Order: sequence, then structure tokens, then C-alpha cells
Amino acid sequence: MKHLFLWLAGVLAIWSVAAIADDARPYGLDRPLDFGLRFSHHALDLDYGGSKVDTSVDRIAVYWRERYGERLQLGLFGGYAFLSQSNNPATAGRKPDGYHAGFSLDVDLLRSEPVDSFFSAVWLYQKVDDDNGAQQTEIATREPGARLGLGVSLGGGVRAYGGARYGCIDGEQRLSGALNETRKIGEARNTGGFVGLELKLEQDGYVGLAAESGADRSVAIYFGKRF
Repeated sequence: MKHLFLWLAGVLAIWSVAAIADDARPYGLDRPLDFGLRFSHHALDLDYGGSKVDTSVDRIAVYWRERYGERLQLGLFGGYAFLSQSNNPATAGRKPDGYHAGFSLDVDLLRSEPVDSFFSAVWLYQKVDDDNGAQQTEIATREPGARLGLGVSLGGGVRAYGGARYGCIDGEQRLSGALNETRKIGEARNTGGFVGLELKLEQDGYVGLAAESGADRSVAIYFGKRF
């Protein structure tokens, strides 16, 4: 399943580049913008070399996307991250916090009413830490992902969407101080799905709810405005 999804994603990415080249037009300095705020909660089982650690991450992110041509959007995002774990001695009684940041690519494969289709890819880096004076704990992860989906306009400004998702999580836990240690961490589950609802607001605003499964299980609410 993993290799089939990657093969399809590669084919679609190549086809998308060709389609973008066909209808791309320069916007100069006046490119359409998409600016928003996203709150999300993520649950995952990080693999610490054979032992699973129940992990949850809360994120608050600001995102910014610009349109290039008729089909392509490129974006940046970043914000705060708060991590908690239930069965890891290194984080017992602690709640490491820090930041996350990354970039995104969104391609409109089909733009029509009431059905549309899309492909998106994202790369995220997250780093959280905690220091009690005697021991410092740092957890850093890299999280690339891709999605292939369909959207349907339901009327009244409501759009439902969903599809398949591929994601990967890998990183390190570093301890320094009384104990010095570095451990590889990751998440073996790669494929999953996603669903969401989005409501158009006045003056090109929107609000949405989304849920995902796969490398992590997440729920999110987001608000944005297109300029």
C-alpha cells in the first residue's frame, strides 16, 4: 500500500507540473494570498527502538500560501508546539515545548463544480525541550507527508473533502546533564486517511474542521482569509 501510494503520488506530481506549465501565468507582485491560523491536536505512538511511547502534541500555527499560476500554491507555516508523554522516564512530570515550522505545496488537479481534486505535500520540523537545571531533554522530529483527495461542494458555502494520506515521522531524543544519551525515534504507520468540512465566510474568509489518521491521529480547527 505504501509503495502504491508513493508511485501514484509521483505520477500525479509529474502530471501536475506539466499541467501547471500549460496554464501558469505570472501574477507579478500581486499574487493571491491565503493567510490563516490553525489549532491542532496530534496523538501518536513513537517507537523508541522497540518500545512504544504514547505521545500527544498540541500545535498553534500561522500559515501563509501564495498562488503561482492557476493550479499551484506554495506555502510556509510555523508556530508553537507542546508535547506530553505518558510512559517515557525522560519526560515524566515534564511538558517540553518549543516550535514547529515547514513548507507546503498544493496542486489543484481538477477545478470544477461541485467536485474538485487535489494533491498536497508538506515537510515539517519540530523541536521541543525542557531543562530543570540538572537534566535537559530535547526531542526533534522531521515529518514529511503527502495527500491525495477529493472535495465536494454541498451548497450554502459548505465544502466536504477527504482522501488518502502518507506520512513519516523520524527524529531523535537527546538527553544532556546528569545523563547523556541520544535515541532514535519514529513512527512506523505511514498510510492513512483524512476528512474535513470547510465553510466559506463573508469577504473571502473561511473556517474548517479536519481529522486525519496514519503516522499520527489528529483533529484540527482552522481559520483563514484569501486575499
